[in-house]
Amino acid sequence: MLQSYHWPGNVRELENTVERIAILKGNGMIMPEDLPERIARPSLSRSVPGINIPDDGIDFDAMVEAFEKQLLMQALVKSGGVKSKAANLLHMNRTTLVEKVKKLRLEND
Repeated sequence: MLQSYHWPGNVRELENTVERIAILKGNGMIMPEDLPERIARPSLSRSVPGINIPDDGIDFDAMVEAFEKQLLMQALVKSGGVKSKAANLLHMNRTTLVEKVKKLRLEND
């Protein structure tokens, strides 16, 4: 069950979050499991983000890739799609960001 979420950011931050969810989701209705952890389960997000290993384990590579996608998408949305600004937000070279975007198929060719 979803808890209520007190939105601490501004309207632009809300817009960026909704846009990021829509991009990551692709098609269909946005469901509670599509929401970022900080919104879906705010009490858990104060710890290390996204760390919750179930009893049967996780696919480490898939989890790392999903986290990397979220970081890249958030930086791209926050920078208005300007890759050099997104790279600066993530403290990486622009070429590294471009390579990761291609590798993770985040471009709209």
